[in-house]
Amino acid sequence: MSKTAGKKLHWRSKVQDSFVPLFGTSELGIAIGGGADYGEFPFVTSAPGGGLTVGDIILEIGGTPVLGMTLGDVRGVLNSCPHPIRIKTVSPGSTLCKDLRLYLSKCFTPGSVDSQLQQVIRENLLLRAIPCKTHATCSGYVKS
Repeated sequence: MSKTAGKKLHWRSKVQDSFVPLFGTSELGIAIGGGADYGEFPFVTSAPGGGLTVGDIILEIGGTPVLGMTLGDVRGVLNSCPHPIRIKTVSPGSTLCKDLRLYLSKCFTPGSVDSQLQQVIRENLLLRAIPCKTHATCSGYVKS
């Protein structure tokens, strides 16, 4: 067996670009679940069209990284994008599964794709999911 035959491909090489159509006058062709408020990456729960697969992890919506966002914020990004909506997804695997906490607890080489993704997730968590209780002018969430 050669070394390349046993080597797994990184999740980044399996990222898919899809376009979500608009059905009828205002119904999107996708439903989502998960989100940081549930300790999960956002993922596809229903996809009647557009080439998405139920269970896929959503990385970006309309060019906005959504990992580490609450479900409400992800839906807000989804609803604010022009149609058709461009979505980047990846099938869950051993390194990148739906469990947000598990992914954040892993150690990766500084500067690697995974390390950079952890940083994006942490920034989104700080901006959207962690209540601010230390500053009098803060309206409930950390602002940058």
